[in-house]
Amino acid sequence: MADVFVSYAHANFNRVKPICAGLEQSGFSLWWDERLKAGDDFTMVIERELSNAGCVVVVWSEAARNSLWVRAEATEALDANKLAQVRVDGVKPPLPFTVVEMLDLSRWRGGRGDAPWPRLEMAARTLAGGKAPAPDASVFKGPALQDFGSSAALGWLSLALIVFVGVLTLQLGPGPNGIDPDTYQVLALASFATACIAFGLTLLRVIRTALASAVKP
Repeated sequence: MADVFVSYAHANFNRVKPICAGLEQSGFSLWWDERLKAGDDFTMVIERELSNAGCVVVVWSEAARNSLWVRAEATEALDANKLAQVRVDGVKPPLPFTVVEMLDLSRWRGGRGDAPWPRLEMAARTLAGGKAPAPDASVFKGPALQDFGSSAALGWLSLALIVFVGVLTLQLGPGPNGIDPDTYQVLALASFATACIAFGLTLLRVIRTALASAVKP
């Protein structure tokens, strides 16, 4: 049983080989498809090694993104909570892998001391040891997605004020339940000002949240 299973697209063999060498130099036992032997039932072998490995390092690239095998192996790793992700070009991985921490090795020079290699080594060691990785602090920077809840509340407030002004308009005029024009003017202006403030705050929160969510890992 290997500590680390490496999933990648064959088009990236020359980019993946130094990664595999670095993992082995870091003391991990490793399995990747270079370990396949003539006559192996490669589907069964891959499934067995993927299941037994403590950590699965998925190497994303444009070719890997279009590979059903890489997607399937990444999905299995994600479901088993043993996924570590890197990329060797500027590709954006498919959903749902965009919400998992991604290490960028596109400029990695091959040194084990070069960033972000130590982070990959730490993640692999943690997962291979059967532990969950520590939370990535960068995930919590900026407004959280839950800000949409408060934005929605402000939106509902604006809608309620619009309805309120509409009711006031219907009550305008003579009659036992009517209101005089001066009172209507004061209430309508106050409601309009409050609605403008609520709309401005809603827009600001949505923009801040969208910008925070657009930051690439």
